[in-house]
Amino acid sequence: MSYVGLIDSSAGNDLPQLRWHQPSAHAGIAEVPGAPGLFHTTNANGSGSKPLRRAADRVRELVELLGVQDVTVRPDAYVEVFGHDSTVAYPQVEVGGDVFPVHVKAARNRPFDGAGVASVNVVSGVCLFSDRRLRVLDVTGRDVGLLRPRPEPLAEKIIELRVDSRLSLYEYESSLRQMRLVRGILAGLPTSTPVSVLLDLPRAQYYLFLADALRRCMVGPELAQAWFDEVDTRRQRVAELMADEITRPGTGGVTIRLATAFDGLADHVRSVVATGGVPELEDCVAVVDAGGDHVWRLLRTVWSPRTFHELGHAGYTIEKLRASLTVEGAPPSLGLMVDSVSERRGHAAAESVQRDLARRHPGLSFTMAGLYSLEKLMAAGDSRRSRSLFFNDPGTVAVGAAGEEVDLLRLTRDSHRRSTT
Repeated sequence: MSYVGLIDSSAGNDLPQLRWHQPSAHAGIAEVPGAPGLFHTTNANGSGSKPLRRAADRVRELVELLGVQDVTVRPDAYVEVFGHDSTVAYPQVEVGGDVFPVHVKAARNRPFDGAGVASVNVVSGVCLFSDRRLRVLDVTGRDVGLLRPRPEPLAEKIIELRVDSRLSLYEYESSLRQMRLVRGILAGLPTSTPVSVLLDLPRAQYYLFLADALRRCMVGPELAQAWFDEVDTRRQRVAELMADEITRPGTGGVTIRLATAFDGLADHVRSVVATGGVPELEDCVAVVDAGGDHVWRLLRTVWSPRTFHELGHAGYTIEKLRASLTVEGAPPSLGLMVDSVSERRGHAAAESVQRDLARRHPGLSFTMAGLYSLEKLMAAGDSRRSRSLFFNDPGTVAVGAAGEEVDLLRLTRDSHRRSTT
């Protein structure tokens, strides 16, 4: 099938329309219909485009650093254009029997260096739920938008939690795409390279979404406890989906772990709420401080959280630091972040912390790369945010070009299964 599928809900019909982008066979660049600002070009290695050429070179440098076999950088690419002077290029890469438009991030303003790495630590994760699978309602019946990056301050008390137990299209598509890309990379690595895979799925981070509401008495303890249960259940289901995909035949004996660095914090928040209290930021930070995580202790030498939001995001940052940390005299380990393109901001935040730590602790160094892939299915829209299946969940059934109903979960699952046979 074609790489990018656009799901258009704008017509107001009962079901959204599914349209596949058909890349042109003619040389040149063309905008993807239904996705203003997203383009496809057949000249990814062309001398006239510095961003395209640099993006393709970064992919080749990473492949060489890893020593990965059977990876091909194709001559076409997708390109996102933001305003007049910001362009992100995604060369199409063939790996593991599939094709992925990817953007590679390395240390700012310098290429990968060194002859190779002694080990590879992969970190990959997805968010939980979607705006369609979770509705958190206040007394007026309004959805408070708990999953939004910066939700509006609560004006009314939260009284109801509506969770659809079915995994969302976002969770399916992201999990299978990212794990399929990881499988392809791992299958091509030299067998002598030690590899680990960390599934960095939120737990405490989602618990803390209600911390301020609890402190303001805008949500009751029973509903908060129900939220904690839903998060734990969802996290486990997504972890099983990801682990099942990565352990399919051909991967070999790779160690897969679920991130647990903030489990003590999650248990603390649960306990406080269960006994009628409310979480306090200082207490939460003290719990993590007392946990003995050496990477957290390093982070605390250059940074302190000011809000629950910052504390939650630190959980993702420390796993990026842990994966890429090398102590002076030790063989270098590569932290390889495999994620969706929307998570590149978290990569930049971790890079900033790494620079601060390297200045404060001269014996430390970090080797981190990011492999960020475009979604195989997107919501039709004029920005990355509006194309997100997480914030604009179209459901799981659409109408195809011939008027037939298409099960989008099965389509996503089967497309990956076919590429492995």
